Amino acid sequence: MTSIITKENICDVNQQLLKAAATYASQNQKKTLNPVFIIVPDRFTLQAEKILLNHAPVLLNVRVVTFTMLFHLLCQNQEKSPEVLDKTTAVLFMWRAIQDVRGGLCYFNRSVEQYAFAEKMFNTINQLESSRVDFNTLEKNARATVTKSKMHDISIIQKRYKELCEGYIDGSGMLGWLIDNAAKSDLIKSAHVYLTGFEYLSLQREEVVRQIAKSAKSFTMGVRNGCELSFEL
Repeated sequence: MTSIITKENICDVNQQLLKAAATYASQNQKKTLNPVFIIVPDRFTLQAEKILLNHAPVLLNVRVVTFTMLFHLLCQNQEKSPEVLDKTTAVLFMWRAIQDVRGGLCYFNRSVEQYAFAEKMFNTINQLESSRVDFNTLEKNARATVTKSKMHDISIIQKRYKELCEGYIDGSGMLGWLIDNAAKSDLIKSAHVYLTGFEYLSLQREEVVRQIAKSAKSFTMGVRNGCELSFEL
C-alpha cells in the first residue's frame, strides 16, 4: 500500500507525515513490532526524531534513517556485506585512476598533476552516477567537440576507477546496492516505511524509493504541493 501526503510547504509536509508515522507506531506497537523506518535527508535526522517524540513520547521499533544509514542497516542482515570506501580513500583511488589513463586524456591532460582535480572528478562522476548516466555512451551522445573530449576523458577515468575499486563501493555504489537489494530484504518486507524532507531526489534515489515502495508493507511519501514526482510509485 502506498500513499502520498501533500502540503503547501515542506515544513508542513514533514509535520503531517511524522505525526502520521508516530500515530501509527504508537497505536500498533502493542499489537505488532513490525519496524517503522522514516527516511529523511542527512540534515533533518535530529529534528525528525524530536518531532516524532513530541507526538508520541514512547515509540518502539521506530528508526529515523538516511539512505546511507538504511544501507548499513540492511547490510547487517547480509552474510557478506560490501566494503565501503570513505571519501578520502575513494579520492585516492580516483587519483590513481587518473594517473593510469593520463596518456589517453584529450581535455583534462593539463589537470592530472593537481590532486584537487581527483576530488573534482570524484564528485562529478558521483553526480553522473546518481543520475544513472550510461558512461559508455557519454562521448557518443555529445555534440560539441569540446564536450566530446570532456566526456571521453570522464568515461575512461570512470572505467579505470571502477576497475581499481572492484570489491568496494562508494557513495553512489551504496544507492546502487539498495536498488539491487532493498526489495529483497526481509527487513523491508516487514516494515512500514515513510519518506519526507526531500525537495529533490536523484534518479538513483528515485529507483531506491520505487524498490522499497513495492516491497514494504506500506509506504508513505511526503511531497510539497506542486512538486511533481518524476516517477510513479
